[in-house]
Amino acid sequence: MTSRVAHTFSGVSVGLPAKVRGSEAEEEWQEVDWVTWSTGELSVDGDSFLLVFKPAATGSAVKAKPLGNLIRATTTGGDGDGQRTLVVSTSDAVHGQYRFTFSDVRFAVDFKNLADAVEAAHAAAVRKGAEASARSSSGHLSQRAAQLETAIQEKYAGSLPLIFGASDLYGPAPGDASGSEVLLGRGAVVLLDPEEECRTIGEYKLLFFSEDEGASKPTKSFPIGPRMSLKRQQPDADDADGPAAMFEFRAGPGLPVHSICFDEAATAATFARDFRVRSRLMDISLKTAKGQHAVNEVRDELRELRRQSVGARLWRLLCLIMVLLLVAVVARVGLLYSEQPGKAPEAYLEQVKKDLTNVGHASHTVVVAAGSKVCELAVGAVPAADLQKCLAVGGVSQVHECVEQLVSR
Repeated sequence: MTSRVAHTFSGVSVGLPAKVRGSEAEEEWQEVDWVTWSTGELSVDGDSFLLVFKPAATGSAVKAKPLGNLIRATTTGGDGDGQRTLVVSTSDAVHGQYRFTFSDVRFAVDFKNLADAVEAAHAAAVRKGAEASARSSSGHLSQRAAQLETAIQEKYAGSLPLIFGASDLYGPAPGDASGSEVLLGRGAVVLLDPEEECRTIGEYKLLFFSEDEGASKPTKSFPIGPRMSLKRQQPDADDADGPAAMFEFRAGPGLPVHSICFDEAATAATFARDFRVRSRLMDISLKTAKGQHAVNEVRDELRELRRQSVGARLWRLLCLIMVLLLVAVVARVGLLYSEQPGKAPEAYLEQVKKDLTNVGHASHTVVVAAGSKVCELAVGAVPAADLQKCLAVGGVSQVHECVEQLVSR
């Protein structure tokens, strides 16, 4: 690396401030009273731009004096000596400012150009350092965002979460009854689906994880339901540092409003698409559940109508008779056992069978008699028992006479 050429200016008159006023004198040099110090040779180092002034007085006792590193130079204006005079700012800790009057205008112009180059280089270095610092900070934030995304993926490995990083969440502060919106965190928005093995629709969630708290616990959790609303908001176009896209959402009527801001428009568009797919799925699920409920109600009503039909009533009556008959048989067996213990079970069953036969005959007689009586009362019919008595008389004339008595009766 080659060294830069040093610059030397002869016949330069150097003036010092009459009173050291500190840093505010840099902007108020017009109000400074200058005192001429000496005239001599001024040199500028080509690498460090260190100013060194050597007075023109003779003798070995006079030594060169460093005036600090060159920072900037400003012309005083005006005619005459004003064109040859510059107010120079340096890094000197005592004075910091000097007034140089050159022997020729050309020397003043050359020094001014040199000072402008130094000032431009210094500004470029400052800007470069700021950009490097910004890149370093951005890289650090990107690393934190990547770590957060990896931790979320590992935590919900079975659910395949959809992660949207570089986002901010705004909402009411915890415990603040006024409802004013504050920044709740910067991190990642997550759409979480049910696990892959789940056979039902399940529950879909919107989670937010902040970079400060990590993936151990979401800062906010919202179930995605049919009543959740998502509205796109227009960011402030005049804010150069503002978000690329912003959404306002509410988990349900009467619940607090939250806002999500994204640094990248593409990420915001993907989030809106995936969110609306799950929201519409929950809408369809709700409608399906309502339809299934209505079908179940109609089915219950139809089942109740069938229970009230004539056939159903007869079937229930028959079942009741069978149950009563079974109870009667068991009770009769128990009674026979208590009266005549020690017999074989077949003997009890045989007696029960006889009892049932007798009950059947008696029931038949009662039914026939009841039917005959009903027919007699309804249409004037003759009972079958009376006809059988007439037939048992013997002779034809007696039978004829008996039947006539029955009919006349």
